[in-house]
Amino acid sequence: MTTSDKLYEQLQQRLEQEHGMLSRELKHEMLLNTLVPSATAIEDAELSELIVMAKSAFIPNLFDLAVRMERIDAAVCSVKLGMYGLCVDCEDEIAIEDLEKDPAQPRCSSCREHSRYHHDN
Repeated sequence: MTTSDKLYEQLQQRLEQEHGMLSRELKHEMLLNTLVPSATAIEDAELSELIVMAKSAFIPNLFDLAVRMERIDAAVCSVKLGMYGLCVDCEDEIAIEDLEKDPAQPRCSSCREHSRYHHDN
């Protein structure tokens, strides 16, 4: 296993850990803010449904949590598809330094600069 393979594996583990933590936190915050009728309703809901509900609740910290969850979930999906570390716009590799700062970074630095007015970084 090369050094870059090890780094990608560590980044993927960080993503999985953050995904689990954010999922639990999102569900907890939704219960606290009574956005769903019960814990059972939360457990039965799809993650995408919870994210939409949280983003549309107009509660700032819940909105931010949902946005981060959405990014982490997309990164975890890219791992499963074998596309992790590739820019969602141009498909070039994202610099390892950028992924170390944020393992859920979806864009290379060039595309981030180009699209900074159209997309979240």
